[in-house]
Amino acid sequence: MNDFEHGYVNVNGIQLHYVTSGENDAPVCILLHGFPQNWFSWRYVIPKLKSTHKVIAVDLRGYGESDKPEAIQCYDKKIMASDIKDLLHHFRVKNALIVGHDRGARVARRLGLDYPDLVDKLVLIDIMPTEYIYDSLSVSEASDNYWQWVFPLIPKLPENLINGKEEDYLAFLLHQDNDFFNLLKSDGAWEHYMASWQKPRAISAALNDYRASYQLDLPRYREEANKHVKLDIHTLLLWGEQGNVAHFPVLDVWRRSIPNAIGREIKGCGHYIPEEKPKEIAQSIIDFSQNTFTS
Repeated sequence: MNDFEHGYVNVNGIQLHYVTSGENDAPVCILLHGFPQNWFSWRYVIPKLKSTHKVIAVDLRGYGESDKPEAIQCYDKKIMASDIKDLLHHFRVKNALIVGHDRGARVARRLGLDYPDLVDKLVLIDIMPTEYIYDSLSVSEASDNYWQWVFPLIPKLPENLINGKEEDYLAFLLHQDNDFFNLLKSDGAWEHYMASWQKPRAISAALNDYRASYQLDLPRYREEANKHVKLDIHTLLLWGEQGNVAHFPVLDVWRRSIPNAIGREIKGCGHYIPEEKPKEIAQSIIDFSQNTFTS
């Protein structure tokens, strides 16, 4: 990771941290991480991607080394997408391949809707639409993989339960199986993520990201669905065989709002695909960007 360059950019009144790698004249690929991680989740994907792209891996607002504003409305995905728009303008990038995992994929989707000219192609990893999660899942289905979408909606109590127990909370989130957790422990990722979670306002920021999804993003997506708003961007969907969305009709649901979406399941992994199957994810991204992806 010695060839990763760290930087900061001011956007929307906050400061974002990012990491870059690759040739400056190569096509740009933006990587947006998920919860509860940061840019470091792409550490094994970047070395492969940089052979074909200028890679910029971002710490979303509220995560990692980026600023963590306090108000829930600061995590409206329209604002978070605008952060990435300003980042692209900072680098004088006219359009880019946008790749998002988990929470980052929600920002990527919003970026495609609000600033389609900036998005060459879109890759969304292991997510279902926000409106599908809140409006279509039964309590039983949600309790299996999406309890984290409901838990933060309670005001203040989640912070009180997590403060002082950050290690227990993070371990519960990331310990999907022993192999993955051992990987995090072996390569410094666990310490990296723990350090991020122990920063001031880190817990509230991540919880407010979810609160904003319910209070701000969900009503907007409901309205857009009623108006039949579609995302007309070439989009690749990837999900883990044992991931959060494995038992849902992923392509059928997403094609309601992204008609030309394609995708496939990644075998032998769970939700944290960029860390579990980095070579396969990187190759899928490269193939999709070069129009050679086969589902």
